[in-house]
Amino acid sequence: MTAGRKTRTGRRPGRRLPTCRDLGYAPELAILTALESAVDVALVALVAAQPELQPNAHGRDIVSTAAGVAADAVIDRAQALVLAIADYRAALHDLHDDWPF
Repeated sequence: MTAGRKTRTGRRPGRRLPTCRDLGYAPELAILTALESAVDVALVALVAAQPELQPNAHGRDIVSTAAGVAADAVIDRAQALVLAIADYRAALHDLHDDWPF
C-alpha cells in the first residue's frame, strides 16, 4: 500500500442506506450502495489474504509478492471507485437541491 493510505475495515462514517424516497428519485443508488458494501468486504478480504499489505511498525508497507502488488492495485482502484460514487451522489444532490440525499 502506498504511504498514508488507511485500510478500511467497516462502513465509512456518514454513509447511509438510501431510503425509498431516495430510490424514487435515483434508483441507481440501490446498486451503487450495494457496490460500496461489496468494496468494503473486498478490501478487508484482500488485506486478510495478503498480510504484507498491513502497515508495519514504521507505518510503511513492504509489498514483495506479485499477489501483494496486484492486491494493492485492486485496493487503490476500489477506493477510487468509492470516491467516484460519492462524487456521483454529490452531483445528484447539486443537480436537484430538493432531493433528499
